[in-house]
Amino acid sequence: MNGVLSTAKGTYVVLARLAEARRLAIGRLGTFDLIPGYYAYVGSAHGSGGLRARLDHHVGSTAKPFWHIDYLLQWAQPVELWHAASSRKLEQDWAELLAGCRTFRQPIPRFGASDCPPNRASHLFYARRRPSFRWFRQKITAEFASGLEVRQVVLEAEANDPH
Repeated sequence: MNGVLSTAKGTYVVLARLAEARRLAIGRLGTFDLIPGYYAYVGSAHGSGGLRARLDHHVGSTAKPFWHIDYLLQWAQPVELWHAASSRKLEQDWAELLAGCRTFRQPIPRFGASDCPPNRASHLFYARRRPSFRWFRQKITAEFASGLEVRQVVLEAEANDPH
């Protein structure tokens, strides 16, 4: 993926497919039962190496889990990455967009949001069916930032995938 992703700072969504039900112990958050489906995790990459370093870590790391998403990715398979380079932190905006969509529900309170205000419910969202990147890009463009280029990296295609 090194040639695909920028080292710029930015915001991202890791879309992962959980094939079977799992009970996960997630750091200090606790233990949770997750059902099969798609999990969209919203994060930001404003440290060294930007989007490339953070997403390479999430997709390829076998190290001891550090971030909440690392616990999930021990069992769930990343299938897509949605990302945009921006010096402005858009993580909260993107999470609010997904939280307001009927397609998604928030399976684990405070997941990925421990450094956010206490009223922030979660940065992890569940959908039974694979969410559409086209829908996401249109919503981001319409609601948050004209001129922001949201890109997609498909890691695992599905035969019946409509995109």
